Amino acid sequence: MAGVNLMLLNFILVQHMTVAFRHEEIAVLVFSLAYFLGISLGYYLSDRLTAAWVRVALPVCLVGQMVLLLGLQGFHYLVAQAVGGATAGVAVLGLVAVFATSVPAVFLPRVLAAGGELRRSYSVEIVGSLLGLLLVPLLAPIAHECVLGVYFASSLALAVAAGVGRRVTMSLGVVVALYLLYYGAWDRAAVAWFDARYYHWRVDEVVLARYTPYHKIEVVRSGDEHRLLLNGKRQFGGDPQRVYAYFVAEYPARLLGRPTVAVLGCGSMSTVGRIGGFVPSVRIVDIDPEVFKAARRYFGNYNRLEELHNWTFTADDAKHWLANTDEQFNLILHDIPPARSRQVALTYTEEFFRLAKARLKPGGIFSISSLTPLSARSSYGRRVLATLNQVFDHYFVLVHQNAAYFYGGGSGLREPGAEELRQLVETAWRGQVRVYTRAEIMALVAGEKVITTANVGDLIYE
Repeated sequence: MAGVNLMLLNFILVQHMTVAFRHEEIAVLVFSLAYFLGISLGYYLSDRLTAAWVRVALPVCLVGQMVLLLGLQGFHYLVAQAVGGATAGVAVLGLVAVFATSVPAVFLPRVLAAGGELRRSYSVEIVGSLLGLLLVPLLAPIAHECVLGVYFASSLALAVAAGVGRRVTMSLGVVVALYLLYYGAWDRAAVAWFDARYYHWRVDEVVLARYTPYHKIEVVRSGDEHRLLLNGKRQFGGDPQRVYAYFVAEYPARLLGRPTVAVLGCGSMSTVGRIGGFVPSVRIVDIDPEVFKAARRYFGNYNRLEELHNWTFTADDAKHWLANTDEQFNLILHDIPPARSRQVALTYTEEFFRLAKARLKPGGIFSISSLTPLSARSSYGRRVLATLNQVFDHYFVLVHQNAAYFYGGGSGLREPGAEELRQLVETAWRGQVRVYTRAEIMALVAGEKVITTANVGDLIYE
């Protein structure tokens, strides 16, 4: 039971800490340190705590975990505002180590001290961990409360096994039931509190706050606009003029005429709404079908999926799909968030761009944006362009309001002149656009690192 408990807790904490830190890499690092620090603390205290202390610690830690799961993002934010992000990270590390993994870790060394055989006892805990791991893909797609419910049930079972009194255990059971019943409402209240302070939004309603195996999806209503957040990070905050969707999707689509289109990543899918009325087909690919469902439900005025009938959705990782599909397209849109985690950064590598290039028909275009100005101190945008330059034979770049939009293809792609490219831009934005030719981009990115799967950290932490 301790093995099941620790494995479920592992999954739950990674999800909640990712949302709290809003940076997957840092969250996993802090979680790993906290997780094993807590286990080490439990091992150290195992022969120093009496059975009575363990019976007290289990209920206290369980209640502490309930509070922690709801308040972790807000706690990290408040501490970071008061004394800095590094101190906030250390504070979260300490709380997780003390309240999360320390008590379940007490049991294995206590069993060994009581005469249990090492290999058999350790094997039993490992089997429990594997069982907990198997439960995750069964429970997580249903609801986050299902994972929490089984985790809390395993904690209550540990309390019974440790000899916690029946009255205390029954009281804990009631607390757990109420917690699960009201968790959704409390979680949405926590989201509204954080978003109003961190993003300075007027939050009228949190219409969706849902954990999936891949993300925490949040949709916030502010006035007449809905805003999309994934793992606490804003993905779509409203774009009344559809500027991003125009340059990423419609501009290259108009260049090609009536292209067949693949959209990698969905978000709000405003790109689909921008081109869906004149292209013959759109294939949307995203790893998380729940993000697609949320976008279809709450961002229909942008993506127009209900009125369009020329799209299909595939739930798959973009890298896996590109590597295994035989389909080819005239236009492939990279509509994936910026590279702020290792998993996402893999879609900004030379290897990924070569996969995309291989799925283009002759004369086809791969479209991708970088919202980091090319003249910024950060090398992020220039490194992305240096990597694209390494892969695509022909390309050109438009810059509008410091955002760079890259359009590249194979040897069959025609490269219009700068003035022709500018004249093809809609009148409203034509005067605000600067065109970079391939020669200008090559000079701009000279000496910049090319990003591969071996050095994605150079892009994430730039």
